[in-house]
Amino acid sequence: MQYVTQALLALVIMLILRKFYRQYQNDFYLLWSWSWLALFVNMLGSCISLANAFLLPLDHPFRITISIVTVAASFLQILWLYSGTLEISRSRKLNRKLVKAISYSIVPLAILLVFLSFNNPDSGSFRILYRVGIKSLLAGIVFISCSFMLLRMTNTGIGIRFIIFSFLSYGLLQGNYFIETFLELYEKDYPLEVPYFAAGVVDIFLQALMGLGMIISVLEVEQHNLKKANNELDTFLYRSSHDLRAPLTTISGIISIIRSIDDPDKKEEYFNAIQDRLIQADNVIRDIITLRKGQKTELQIDQVDLQKEISKEFESLIDPNNGSPKLIIDAAENTSLYTDAARLHTILTNLLSNAIKYHHEADQAEIKIKINKSEKGYNVVLSDNGPGIDEKHLPKIFDMFYRAHRSSNGTGLGLYLVKDALETMGGSIEVFSEKGMGTTFIIHLVDHGANHS
Repeated sequence: MQYVTQALLALVIMLILRKFYRQYQNDFYLLWSWSWLALFVNMLGSCISLANAFLLPLDHPFRITISIVTVAASFLQILWLYSGTLEISRSRKLNRKLVKAISYSIVPLAILLVFLSFNNPDSGSFRILYRVGIKSLLAGIVFISCSFMLLRMTNTGIGIRFIIFSFLSYGLLQGNYFIETFLELYEKDYPLEVPYFAAGVVDIFLQALMGLGMIISVLEVEQHNLKKANNELDTFLYRSSHDLRAPLTTISGIISIIRSIDDPDKKEEYFNAIQDRLIQADNVIRDIITLRKGQKTELQIDQVDLQKEISKEFESLIDPNNGSPKLIIDAAENTSLYTDAARLHTILTNLLSNAIKYHHEADQAEIKIKINKSEKGYNVVLSDNGPGIDEKHLPKIFDMFYRAHRSSNGTGLGLYLVKDALETMGGSIEVFSEKGMGTTFIIHLVDHGANHS
């Protein structure tokens, strides 16, 4: 009855977390749902094994197969739960290739543990140690480790607290199971041995609390994301309306002045001012469209040459009739990668245009770009020797509509678009700057070649 209850509980929680993953596309929901699926398979296999314990011999192929599946599922549950918890505690995606490699290696491990003493009727305690005791020891270590990982999180709601309590309690309980199993080999009495029925009730309670905590934590994460999105929307509506009204108001005032003067030169000057304001408004609209398009469009992966794209973007941005900084690129011969070309264009355009716009006015003005291969793709280090950014502005420069330079006539969306595009592509960006000493951006680009079909 205990195994049936645990299997049904695991199935329900797995389906709920899968629903959350399909709706929100957050990867740790998927890993957690896999862990509950593995627990469901484990409990189902345990039911079948228990039903056939007195019907089939130990070395019957069916019993051996069920044992392998059950042992493998128990280890996979531990792996996937640990991976999902690691992702939520670090707020970044794990290396999926590594997770898959470890998952595949669990199958031969399960086969080995099942075949140890599988045909010896007198080695029941050893079989329990191999198939249950080792799993309990590993589960105890992993669950306690996961509870400490979550304890280090800064924002912990009631859901995470439920998970921490249940993880820690379940880990200690699993460690206790291992000690019981180990001492049985030597027929030693253990004062902390938990009665079978009580152990089953505690297992079900802690697993239910664990699942409830996961569901609550998902809702809390999405509530936080929704609140953040609403705040950004409020800022977006206020600032975009302000940035559109400002040039229109100025144009209206200039037109009134033009009507009252006859000097052609003065009129030409005012017409140029109107054109500048129209360009300013057009830039705001263009960035709004880019932002909205980027949020609605799925990744479109194509093969691009990173070095060539940088050179092409730079050439399209500089004014040959005006002094422009010198571009220096340090890269290996092959800088090809699979990425979203449109989003890469957004990233390069905004970063290069800023470096060009705020370049050093002296003859030695230059932009240095170094491209290094990384484990996941490429690291692009873009440095200029321009005026730099004051340290107090650095934490905010990627915020929507933030302008570090008061003299800037930009929209304040450029660096926000860069960060948004990179995060959508699985990458990230860092900035280092000192006033009067230039600025350095480090862009981490992910190569999606492994997933390209």
